Amino acid sequence: MSTKTENTADKILSSTVDLMSEKGYKAVTVKEIAAAASVSEMTVFRTFGSKKAILDAIIDNYLFSAPIDQLIQKNLTYELETDLLMISELYHDLLKKNKKVYLISVMERKTMPEIHLSLHNKALKFLKIVTEYFQVMQQKGKVIKGNPETQALTLMRFNYGKFVSGLLLEGITPGFPDDNLREAIAIIAKGLKP
Repeated sequence: MSTKTENTADKILSSTVDLMSEKGYKAVTVKEIAAAASVSEMTVFRTFGSKKAILDAIIDNYLFSAPIDQLIQKNLTYELETDLLMISELYHDLLKKNKKVYLISVMERKTMPEIHLSLHNKALKFLKIVTEYFQVMQQKGKVIKGNPETQALTLMRFNYGKFVSGLLLEGITPGFPDDNLREAIAIIAKGLKP
């Protein structure tokens, strides 16, 4: 793909995310996407082929990619609280960056469950990394013995709940300060230490 085509594709993807996060998949037309991206409808079709293909491209780029695994592995210290905070901050950064895609998946969960399922499957990859981390930490004697997947789910569900509650309250109430993440992780880490 040439640089010009990449820029066009990026504009189309960005415009689509903005429109669909506000109106939902079915309510957005290719004509609207083209107008928002400042391209012709033919360019949209030539670049992606269909509105569904645009959405598929958005979902493919959502939440998880190989560099995340590498980034986590590179930054692990095997000090429980430090690592859980790093993993949690990375998770929140990814969710915040992709909150519009998340909104699309929630809006369309009944009419297009495959979108929500696709995001769920990508989140499972993140969960796998955290589960493997807890397995290693148990072997090192730095985490209480137990089911590492349950331990990972506890951390991920806390983070997911924090993200969703902040998203749902966005613009309605003042946001909670991010410094409470460190405090919450300290509490979780304390419960996991032998």
